[in-house]
Amino acid sequence: MDPDTKKVIDIINDVKVAMVTTSAGGRLVSRPLTVMEVQDDGDLWIFTSADAHVLTEIAAEPQVNASFAGSRRWVSLNGTASVVDDPAKKKALWNPLVEAFIPGGPDSPNAVLVRVASEHAEYWDNPTGFAGVLARWVKAKATGEPAHPGGSGGADL
Repeated sequence: MDPDTKKVIDIINDVKVAMVTTSAGGRLVSRPLTVMEVQDDGDLWIFTSADAHVLTEIAAEPQVNASFAGSRRWVSLNGTASVVDDPAKKKALWNPLVEAFIPGGPDSPNAVLVRVASEHAEYWDNPTGFAGVLARWVKAKATGEPAHPGGSGGADL
């Protein structure tokens, strides 16, 4: 696995909750969804309920963005979403958190898996957090040199 892909996966595993953006009638709509699994190729697995608006939006326009924001690291990932009917995968990913939002267990017809086949991701990693950004800003103002508040990169997934 290349270092940029590893960085993207590490950030997603750390943050877990994505703001997933879909297109709905020409408008962009975002909602928080918990990623149950991120695979080595960057693909995401998410549970939602069968009556969720996100499913209608994915059916109409499967291109999505999933953005992850931690206190020191961020990822913006785009890909193609699809509904996957895989009872074994649902059982493998099921946990008490899912049960709190989608009662009835993994065999419930209300439990739906969404897979985001990741295509590209951009990340920013700032290990020093806000204090480091502030210090770099002060230094930049004093020296006239641009601030470099952390590492960034991208990965084709």
